[in-house]
Amino acid sequence: MLDAEQWQQLLQGFLEEANDLLREAEDCLLVLERSPTDSEAINALFRSVHTLKGSAGIFSLEPLVALAHHLENRLMQVRDGECGLDDALTSLMLQCMDELNVMVRSIDPHTATLAPHTPRQAELLAALEAFTSSAPHAAQGPAVWQLALRLDAELLRNGFDPCAFIRYLARLGDILAVETLTDALPALEQMDPEQCYLGFDITLSTEASRETLEEVFSLADGFYQLTLTCQTAPDDAPATASLRPATQTLAATPASDEPRVVHTASSLVKVAAHKLDELINLVGELVISTAGAHMQAMQTGDSECIERVQAVHQHVEQIRERALKLRMVEIGETFNRFHRVVRDVSLTLNKQIQLHLHGGDTELDKTLTDRIADPLIHLVRNAIDHGIESAEERLAAGKPAQGNLSLSAGHDSGMIVLEIQDDGRGLNTARIREKAIARGMLDADSLLPDSDIHMLIFEAGFSTAEQVSNLSGRGVGMDVVRSAIDELRGTIEIESEPGKGCIFRIRLPLTLAIIDGFLVGAGADRFVIPLDMVTECMEAPATINGPLNLRGKPLPCIDLTTHFALGVPTTSRRNIVVVSQGRQQVGLIVDRLLGELQTVIKPLGQLFRHLNGISGSTILGSGQVALILDIASLFRDLQQRNDTKHRPSAAIPNLSGEQTCNGSAI
Repeated sequence: MLDAEQWQQLLQGFLEEANDLLREAEDCLLVLERSPTDSEAINALFRSVHTLKGSAGIFSLEPLVALAHHLENRLMQVRDGECGLDDALTSLMLQCMDELNVMVRSIDPHTATLAPHTPRQAELLAALEAFTSSAPHAAQGPAVWQLALRLDAELLRNGFDPCAFIRYLARLGDILAVETLTDALPALEQMDPEQCYLGFDITLSTEASRETLEEVFSLADGFYQLTLTCQTAPDDAPATASLRPATQTLAATPASDEPRVVHTASSLVKVAAHKLDELINLVGELVISTAGAHMQAMQTGDSECIERVQAVHQHVEQIRERALKLRMVEIGETFNRFHRVVRDVSLTLNKQIQLHLHGGDTELDKTLTDRIADPLIHLVRNAIDHGIESAEERLAAGKPAQGNLSLSAGHDSGMIVLEIQDDGRGLNTARIREKAIARGMLDADSLLPDSDIHMLIFEAGFSTAEQVSNLSGRGVGMDVVRSAIDELRGTIEIESEPGKGCIFRIRLPLTLAIIDGFLVGAGADRFVIPLDMVTECMEAPATINGPLNLRGKPLPCIDLTTHFALGVPTTSRRNIVVVSQGRQQVGLIVDRLLGELQTVIKPLGQLFRHLNGISGSTILGSGQVALILDIASLFRDLQQRNDTKHRPSAAIPNLSGEQTCNGSAI
């Protein structure tokens, strides 16, 4: 018998596998919607549903087994050519997948209990039965099978209950006889309670195929031998035996007598996400401790001690890089979910949309992939609803009836860049401006550039929709997108061209746990700037009134001492750190440049979440706390403070040595 911990591990493994199987099944269905005769996708879909049914049967999850079983029957008809997979059946199967997902999420992770059948499940079962009755198929009576099942001694120790297999067989037909074989039982004093000594001879009357019977035991591959003999069979059922050896891990056994494929042990190991989080946290503490040791070694002046600490520091950096890579996953899995989103929204709006995916092999932190999914869904739905025109509008504008939507990912300057691009009508700049003025967000005579007007769509409650629908018009969604991206220390920008389309470009850090930072001092405080946003450093001029001229371009500046009300500067010789966000640059005026360091990000407590311009904190080697700057927030503050009607007439200090006025050299 399994102890509580082993049973819990087995259940957790099932829940993880069920989510993977349902995701694979949905992907296959979406492939089949475009290519209904794709035999590989049909077989993969059937295997996913069949495996899910078998796994759920082990835990006696009857409602889930019933729905999966009926779905499997329809898939067998499709696979065997008895019925076609049309749009109606595809939509029904996708609804079944949704319900199976709901059921899996509702399984109690401690007791493996599941609510009984719901009205929704009854509706789906009835709809699947209706497809069965309408599909032509030959009448076929049950066959009588003899199953000779011999179990490996290690079966129990590996989490399997022999009785669960027999209970599951009973759902496939009528068990006519069961003989329990006890020949291998040792004397009582020699018995090991964790070993299995039993075997079974089972007589079963069923309409199930040989493949279905063999799949009942597939989860226990390597821990049993099975001989199947068909005693009385329909004309098309071969009465041949099959043998599954206990010493090998085999693929799903085909119905023929062809040699089986032997799979070698996988080189992959599944690790729970929370264990990786614990590892990253410990590595972060190691980074802090190493920084403190390095500081102490430098103060002692002991060259041998300094050398050893530097060696430890190098090893810690290597451990950090490898630990972070453990949490890196490809974004392709997240992207693939949007096939279903685009399909459903397109059908709701009666639009023809083709989704294109690029850069699915781009890797980023798993935490980021989990948290960026919802903002991406908002942007995709927005592009389909507001951006891409109806087929009639597109044809009238000289475009193809089918709209195009693309999701892409790539690396740029140490950041992950995600783009959502459509070939629709583009943003209506005049309409956005009109709404902003009506809501008091903008003065009627203000002269904001189009790019700034476009960013107003991210303001809370802002919407240009004329009517409220289940997709848009309530003024929620886009502000949630920006808030979510801000929390990930990312930025978003918009490119729009009337009649051509729109691009939403999101920039995200590679990881949220540990970053390379640049330490600066302002007043008595320390601040960390993400190093991948630092462009250059320079000495600040004695007097700064307005933007500076940096190689012919205006550079607005923020004095951190003034911005955070830290009192007067502690030195007369100050510095400027130029940081970039996309195509924008700003200069941060600081008192001291303190160099690069590895930064372990500590989240701010609830009491400090309101602080503008701060995204987190870190602990320095000295034990002092340094605040991590939120560069995106500082950019927005600067933009909001800029009065576009006011343009300085005084000469602007030129960092290249020239005098300029209003950004032009004189």
